[in-house]
Parts: sequence; structure tokens; C-alpha cells
Amino acid sequence: MELTGWGRYLRSRTYALRYSGQITAAGIPRGLGRSYGDASFYGQGQTWLMRPHRAIISWEGDVLIAEAGLSLYEILRHIVPKGWFLPVVPGTQLVTLGGSFASNIHGKNHHAVGSFADHVAWIDLRLASGELLRLTPSEELFWATAGGMGLTGVIERLAVRLMPIQSSQVYHQVQKLPDWDAVLYAVEAGEKLAPYAVAWVDHAHPRNRGILHLGRFAEKGELRKHKLLSLPIPFTPPFSVISRLTTRVFCERYWNSQAEGTHLVPFERYFFPLDRVITWNRLWGRRGFVQLQFVVERAASLERIWAHLRAAPARSFLTVLKQLGPQRGPLAFSGPGWTLSIDLPATSEVRRFLTRVTDVVIEEKGRIYLTKDSLLLPEQARAMYPDWDSFRQLKAQIDPHQYLRSNLSDRLRLTE
Repeated sequence: MELTGWGRYLRSRTYALRYSGQITAAGIPRGLGRSYGDASFYGQGQTWLMRPHRAIISWEGDVLIAEAGLSLYEILRHIVPKGWFLPVVPGTQLVTLGGSFASNIHGKNHHAVGSFADHVAWIDLRLASGELLRLTPSEELFWATAGGMGLTGVIERLAVRLMPIQSSQVYHQVQKLPDWDAVLYAVEAGEKLAPYAVAWVDHAHPRNRGILHLGRFAEKGELRKHKLLSLPIPFTPPFSVISRLTTRVFCERYWNSQAEGTHLVPFERYFFPLDRVITWNRLWGRRGFVQLQFVVERAASLERIWAHLRAAPARSFLTVLKQLGPQRGPLAFSGPGWTLSIDLPATSEVRRFLTRVTDVVIEEKGRIYLTKDSLLLPEQARAMYPDWDSFRQLKAQIDPHQYLRSNLSDRLRLTE
């Protein structure tokens, strides 16, 4: 069957089959397919579907043990009414536990609590040899697997720590900012004011105005049942609905729809606004889109890269800025610093442009998030990840025949 990433640009035919617990051929595990590029399928072999394995095994105190194919949405539906939440969530709840660990996802509170793997007590990892290891944060292979893009083995089960909440409502503070400089200042100040902080930047506006979104859970309130309410895009249009004109219109409507001040909202409205349009990636049409997400330490580096992105051959309706803390692991998308993500149509002109921007990211000692990548060249990836060779050496020890591999790993020559 043909599989693609969330960006719908890179795609491949692959032999997709339910994960059986055995690794007998080259392939890669796949959850809900929300990595943007080619990390979750292998066109020269097998793609193992993890979604059939989504049982909650046990829940005692603040530790939930579950199979890797369980989605964050399914977990939240179960734990929120009982007064618990996941310490780290990305911009969508439609990702699996295994995928969250393999990408070591980060949230709007990374500056305060770290990434997903920082809240995992242990994982059960199936090696290519068939051996099943229980790994804890004290072990090197645990951190090589965190952010390792599924290349060290198949994550079968995880023990995840939860955080208590008194309400499923979030105090959402909205602050409109007139220009790029004000956005930078507000993001830096905002992380000191609230546990969750992120900014939307208007890429279509001449001064790149923005909106800061701060959040914290209400101290007391209703702990209601969680239900995903979404509007699907039923088909992929033959052309992109996203253009310079429609992007400008969307950005203007979004700006006008955000009322300044503090509002009490359901948690999913603050954390997962895009899940309300469950297949929004289809709006880009058949050619798909690409996302550039990078992290750099210094604000001056961010400014230089942003100066290039302002001259992009297309405009983005979804440009997000926040601060990132440090992460562990040889393939860690690590700060501390600034991380910005921008979605653009996957035209040849845009792709060439972003490849040049990536060279600037390297000059500024930054990194590209592999989970979102569709365009990196092998030499670029090696240049921005100083522990690239150590990861390959570790992988060669535990997977000498290179059974765990994906289109991404072949493209970047992590597997050859």
C-alpha cells in the first residue's frame, strides 16, 4: 500500500502489516503517521502498524503503563475525568505513545518541564535480535531511543508518569503584539508568567505581528469527560486551497477572532486547536506541504534566520514560536533556545529555498527537528547533530544487519 507522512509530500509504497512482536525483515514501526516527512514508513521493506496494540495495562498512582499504539487522545479521555493529565503534549493529541517517545515530543511547557521522555519511567524495547529489554533513564539506549525515530528497536510498552489537575479547564491568556520585536519580548517574558507559552506569528503581515498564548490549568472546576469534536476534510482537493491570498485572509480572520484578555476554556481548545479540523493537511492539495522546524540558542541567530524566511516564495498561515529547553540523546532536538516552525507548500521553489535556509541554521549552530523534516540532505543532518556517528555506532552494535530503517534513515544515510 502507499503511505505518506502528515505533510503528504513524501510518499512510498510499502508492505504494511500489523506488528507481530517479531522482526524478520527490514522495516520501521508506525503509529498514527503524524511525523511530517518519511520517518514512519519504509518503501524498500515493511512498515509495522502499531495501532492494534493500544491497551492500558495498568494504572497505579501517577504511573500509567500502556502499549505503544495507544494514542494521547485515548489516554486523556480516560484520565482527565479522574483528575490527571499528561505532563507533556504536542500540538495534537492524535499521536501514539510510541511515536511520542521515538520523536521525544515537546510541548508549550518545555522550558519548564522538559520533553516527553523526561516523564517516562521505563520502556520495553524489542531489539532486531528479538531480545526484549526494559530500559530506564539511567541507560544510554533509553536516550538513544528517545528521539531515535524508531531506529533502535520497536517500543512495545511504556510507563508514563502523570500530573494531577483540579480542572479540565485552562485559563487562556491572549496578548496581541504589533510586530516581530514585541513577539520575541513577549515570549521570553511569558515563560516566566505561565507554565504554558507559545506565540503565533503572522508571516503574511508586513511587520510580522503575533499573538501570545499563555495557559495554566484552573485550580478548581469540572473534570468532565473528554470527547474529540472535529470537522474532517473529506477529500484532497486537486489544487492547494492555501495561497498567498487565502493565507492573508486566514491570518486576518485569525487575528480578529482572538480576543485579548484571559478566558476560561476547555483544555483541548488551548492545547489542540488544529484537531478541530482533523485532516487539515489535505487543504494543501495533492502536492502537500513541508514544515521547517529549527532550534537555535541565541535570539540573534533566530533574527538572522527569520530575515531569510520573510523572503520565502510563499506565505505560511501556521508559524509558531516558543522557547525550548535542553534534551538528552544523540539525536535530540535540543535547546536551550528558540524554536520556530513554519509550514509552506511543497513546491520545487519552496524546497530549494528551505534547503538554503537550512544551511543558515547550520551556520548558526542550530538543528532541524527530524520528526518534521522532509528536505534535509545527509551532509546537513550530520553537520547539525554532533553525536551522529556515535548514534550510528550504537545502532550497529544492537542492529548489525540494519533491520530497523525508514525512508528517512536511508535518505539521511543513518542506515546504508
